[in-house]
Order: sequence, then structure tokens, then C-alpha cells
Amino acid sequence: MKIISSISQKIDSRVAIEECLMVLEKEFTEPSIILCYFTEEHNEKIILSLLKKQFPKSKIHGCTSCQGIMTDDGFASNRALAVWVLIDTKNGRYGTSISQYQSVDTVESLTIKLLESAISDSGREGELPALVLLHATSGHEESIISTIDDFFGTPVPLIGGTAADNHNKGNWCIFTQDNVVNSGISISVFYPSCKVSYSFHSGYAPFDISGIATKTNKRTLYEIDNRPIVEVYKEWTQMSDLINKDQNLLEHMAQYPLGRIAGYMDTVPYFKLAHPTKITHDGGIECFADINVGEEIHMMYGEKDQIISRPQRVINSAIGYQQISFAPIGGINIFCAGSMMHIKSSMLDVCDSVNAAMHEAPFICPFTFGEQGRFTGGENAHGNLMVSTVLFHY
Repeated sequence: MKIISSISQKIDSRVAIEECLMVLEKEFTEPSIILCYFTEEHNEKIILSLLKKQFPKSKIHGCTSCQGIMTDDGFASNRALAVWVLIDTKNGRYGTSISQYQSVDTVESLTIKLLESAISDSGREGELPALVLLHATSGHEESIISTIDDFFGTPVPLIGGTAADNHNKGNWCIFTQDNVVNSGISISVFYPSCKVSYSFHSGYAPFDISGIATKTNKRTLYEIDNRPIVEVYKEWTQMSDLINKDQNLLEHMAQYPLGRIAGYMDTVPYFKLAHPTKITHDGGIECFADINVGEEIHMMYGEKDQIISRPQRVINSAIGYQQISFAPIGGINIFCAGSMMHIKSSMLDVCDSVNAAMHEAPFICPFTFGEQGRFTGGENAHGNLMVSTVLFHY
């Protein structure tokens, strides 16, 4: 089994994908699955067409990334395109599926159809996959994850990232070898001939401030403890000047997300985060994650140094700190776009630390508008400003 990654910053999409695929010229086996991440400037139809032409039997899964991509070759900001190729010549199997959101289907029924289709595509019906990779457009990730868990009856490890663009303007898309969609769900199932380890962390610490959500509407929070959320958030962050309708909260409030307790390690809580993105016309704060009435909301804080070192700590957690027995093949990392923008000038340092933790094995890392993964306690979840990692190893 072999994993190869490659990245390009060529302006032309055709030239960029061809440059990425040059690393495969010496390979005699068609890839089992190809992951492709790219910024909004690139043409997804050209990318997919070229991938299918060169590798007609490979499974393909793609998703847009915010303002750059990272691989073991480095951090490429702005116009970027990267591929991650897994070649599994043993008994590994892989399957993909994709669909636009359909008015005739609920999110739950569509997710079930896609799971059944992806498993059928892999040829491993009746077996639990070792990993599910999810890329969806923003809005229904919690329902999708809950349906995936219910479908398998036991939590199958999950990794994923919500499709992103450069400035939260809707210029995102997802694709597989079968289709390109701008609003929908795509799923891959992995049955690899190696071990899979995973980790999912926020890396943010709670302030000693919390309250109860008393008025919400899906991803918009209106009141905490029966007080207007904008008033509460200004008070909690002490950043009144930056919290108004004219500011892009996505870029300015990455340091101050809202946390909900996802579980406990012994008596210590760990959190899933909600990233404030904008103030709505009716005085709410919209996030990239659902918030429900009755949930306890914690004020969270992330120091830049903690955010920079977080990916390495997440990888170490996935490895279980068993460095001697860890023989890496490669990995997938999902990194929040908001966190990346907050520490963009330090992303080369982040890349160096990830390479060290990965023992220089190839990896790929898009920057997404929501992250999905499996916590140490076994829960699959969706959050914001998170890091999710999956490692393939012997």
C-alpha cells in the first residue's frame, strides 16, 4: 500500500492538475482512490475530466478549500490545487457516492442512499468500513453524521470537512467521479489493507464563563440566558469594536468560538466548537454549527501558539504516542479555515510540525468551513475551528 501527495500553484487548472499527476508517472498501478482539493479559482469540471481520463477505474473525491491547501510539500496559499493518491494492491476496496440535495428526499434518507451506493461501489456489502470520508456543503452536517451512526449501528470512524470558498460567498463545490454539485453530500467508504487511527480536537480552552442558549434557530443563536446574543458576546469577548454587522466575524472571531461539551475524559470535558460567522439582520449570530435551546454555551479562547501546535498534538493523539511501533503510510488532515486565517503567517511552521509528527509521510490538508471527526471518547461529531486527522499505517 502506498500514498502519494502533490501540490501545484499553477494558474491554469489543466496545467496544475497535470503538474500534480507527474508524481505518478513511475507508478504502474492505477490508484484505488484519489482525493483532490482546490481553491475556488480553479475549474472543477476541467480537473475532474482530466482525472477521469487518466484514471478511468479510480475512485475520485474532491472538495474546494479556503485560501490554500497544505501537504507534506508545504503550505500553498491563494490559488492552489493538490491531490492525494492511495494505491492499495492487496485486498483494499473503496467506494464513493454523491448527490445534489433533492426536494423529494430528507437529509436522512439521502444520506442512507449515498451510504448504500458507496458501499455497493466498493464491492464490500455487509462489511463495516474502516473509515467514512464526508464532504458536504454547509447546513446539515449534524443530521448526516447522526444518520451515518444509526446506519451502521456502531460509530464507524469518520473524517470530513465542509466545502469552503475564499470568503464565504458560496463559491464552493464537491465532486466524485460521477458528478459535480454545489449543494449536496459526497461520501467515500474505505476498506484499506492497513490500520487506521484517528483523532479530533479543538485545541481551545474554556473561559470561566458560560450560559444557556434560550433562543435559537438551527445555526443562528439569538439569546443566552434570555439576553441578546450580540450583547452577551461583546461582554464575553471584550471586543465590542469588532462585533458589528459590517465586520466579517469568520475572520476576526476565530480566537473566540462558542463551545459545547461533547464528552469527558475522566472528569475533564472536551468540546465541540461553533464559529460565529456574521450578525444577522434580526440580531442573531450565525454559526457554522447547529446550536439547540437548552445547550450550555461556553466562551472559548485559543492562543495563537496553541493553534499553531494543535495539528501536531492531534496527530500524536491519533498515534497514541507509540512512536516506536508507528510505521506511517500517510494521512488526511482537516483544518478549519478560520483557524488557518488567524495564523496564516505561521502556516509554514505548522507544516513543519505536522511533517515531524507524520514521520515525513505524505499527507493532504484542506481548509474547511466545518470539520467532522471522531473524538477520543468514540463520538463522531461536527464542529468548527477543529482539527481532524486520520492516519494509515502498519
